[in-house]
Amino acid sequence: MCHDRVDGHELLHTHEYIALMLAVRRPSVRTALHVLEGKHFIRSERGRIAIRNRPAMEEFARDAYGKPAEEYRRLVGQPAAGASSIVTQAR
Repeated sequence: MCHDRVDGHELLHTHEYIALMLAVRRPSVRTALHVLEGKHFIRSERGRIAIRNRPAMEEFARDAYGKPAEEYRRLVGQPAAGASSIVTQAR
């Protein structure tokens, strides 16, 4: 999902940051990244994850990817155009 929101094919996230965002232990992140790297979906280096095979990774994730975003859009809808600039101005 992070890859959906960045330009290019690299994510600049540490294992610690990913663990915090997913509410899991850092060693679990390392294990998961090793699995994805072993399947040649990603290339992981210190603080950098390069996406190598996005379609295969989506297939591997099955319903854990895509379905939650679809449900969110169904329940909440898309943000209004320019909504992020309004929030930024309010701060």
